[in-house]
Amino acid sequence: MTTRVQETSIPGSQPAAPQSVATFLVRALAQAGVTHVFGVPGGPLMPLYEALEDCPGIEPVLAKHEEGAAFMALGYAQVTGRLGVVCGTVGPGALHALTGVASATADGVPVLALTAQVNSSCFGRGGLQDSSGGNWSVDTVDAFRSATKLSALAVRPAQVPRLLALAMRSAYAGRPGGVHVSLPADVLTGRLEASTPNGIRRPAVVAPDPSAVSQLTGAVQAARRGVVLAGQGAKLSGTGPALVRFAEALSWQVATTLKGKSVFPEDHPLSAGVFGFGGTARAHDAMLATDVDTVFVVGSALGEFATDGWDPRLVQGRRLLRIDIDPLRAGAGFEADLHVTGDATAVMDALLAELHAPPASAVPSPLPAPVAPPHEHSPLRASAVMTLMNQLLPKDAIIFADNGNCLSWLGQNFVSRPPGAIHVSLNVASMGSSAGSAIGGQIAARNRPVVALTGDAAFAMSGMEIHTAAELGLPVVWVVLNNAGNAMVHNIQQGLFGRSVGSMYRSPLDVAAIARALGAESTVATSLAEFQEALLNALASPTPSAIDVRVDPDEVPWALSGRITTLRTAFSPSSSSNGTKDGNE
Repeated sequence: MTTRVQETSIPGSQPAAPQSVATFLVRALAQAGVTHVFGVPGGPLMPLYEALEDCPGIEPVLAKHEEGAAFMALGYAQVTGRLGVVCGTVGPGALHALTGVASATADGVPVLALTAQVNSSCFGRGGLQDSSGGNWSVDTVDAFRSATKLSALAVRPAQVPRLLALAMRSAYAGRPGGVHVSLPADVLTGRLEASTPNGIRRPAVVAPDPSAVSQLTGAVQAARRGVVLAGQGAKLSGTGPALVRFAEALSWQVATTLKGKSVFPEDHPLSAGVFGFGGTARAHDAMLATDVDTVFVVGSALGEFATDGWDPRLVQGRRLLRIDIDPLRAGAGFEADLHVTGDATAVMDALLAELHAPPASAVPSPLPAPVAPPHEHSPLRASAVMTLMNQLLPKDAIIFADNGNCLSWLGQNFVSRPPGAIHVSLNVASMGSSAGSAIGGQIAARNRPVVALTGDAAFAMSGMEIHTAAELGLPVVWVVLNNAGNAMVHNIQQGLFGRSVGSMYRSPLDVAAIARALGAESTVATSLAEFQEALLNALASPTPSAIDVRVDPDEVPWALSGRITTLRTAFSPSSSSNGTKDGNE
């Protein structure tokens, strides 16, 4: 996905005949290129659905839960780079969507949330599901304000055109993210007499500051040995080809964060793999080597997971160079010695021009190290399952990975290569995110295989969305690593306290039976041979499939030890330092 879009007109400026606000909204979204609206109808939101019915250019997608709908919008936006739209009714409908919209903001993905509100004349009178705030009810606008780039209440119909324009600009401007507009029932059904707003455009990429690029060039040339850490911002910007050129020109190894995985081809000899949570010992050895004097971070906020719990070795005695679209991130995680503000690809292209870097090699590179074939174990190991999945999936597959141990197995055992893509929703790190995101991603990429990689505990939170995929005939493949509970929590508890309390199910889920009841083809796999047959059948199926892979809950990912160390420090009453250069975050 890339947010590096050209200036494209969204709604036009021609005079409009009188129309309802709901009709205006739908027509404006269609003009902006929106093709699907994800949500659940109800109460004051119903006028919007009436308008959707009369607009052939937009298809409403009925989710089972508004959180799932929000993640569908996020997945759609991740794959297309266009605006994802979620709608929810007043009160709990809006609040259910909040987690997914917050995730869009954390992940830098443009998502618009349209939520209903009771008639404005009923504010504060005890109306059903009133969420207008005050001391009588929750305030959905305030709730979304803390999780989005913009959250606003439309108080009258004439305000809506400009408010929608501002919301769409905000969703794309700078670092993309979630935006929210709350629409009272009387506003949604109100009439608009004025013309549509003029000049609503997606912002063009701004050229980086030449002097800052020159400083960056000098810092790179002065390095004795450097390494690159590429994150989500690099992936959003489509910086992969530029990173390959840079790495080959300077022979610098490139690691990615878990969220950045798939921006750099991991079958390239200069790939170090994933550093931080979900990473490998090989990547950590490369990034923390004692002879490295420069770390070049492209599009990462250097949060806990990206830095292996803010490991001080990443920056101590080294020069830290950063590219980020947000100037406020210059000191995020670790304080940068040199920060260049701008779109990652635009800055990298300018840097490569100053370095006179040759074109990237067109010859496919061998794997940096041979990938051993998976070995059969009883019970089945998730690491072996992931290694086999790596061998079986087509190169153009899109994977939406859920939160839990499956992230580490993906980071360690799956080798990403173009044109394949991997999407991970971290920072908010909501369990259950992959189900909705995979559906939105499959709608956006009808001709590519899409996999929702999840654990059974995350599946328990969102698995009903399989019914949405079945209704739409979407061939999403659910690979569910069923370890009978919250195995990542179980593993961490064992590491911290020597025992596991309250994290595992007394009765494991029968994921295959649940998926079958929801309309998907389903299979139980207890061996690698069974998993291979099930995955190949699922990839060939025109309908959704679920593979219930029964795996060992006591297999601990290598990278989880870093998370255990971070938590042990956090739980220590004497802890006062987070590992930044100066001891302060």
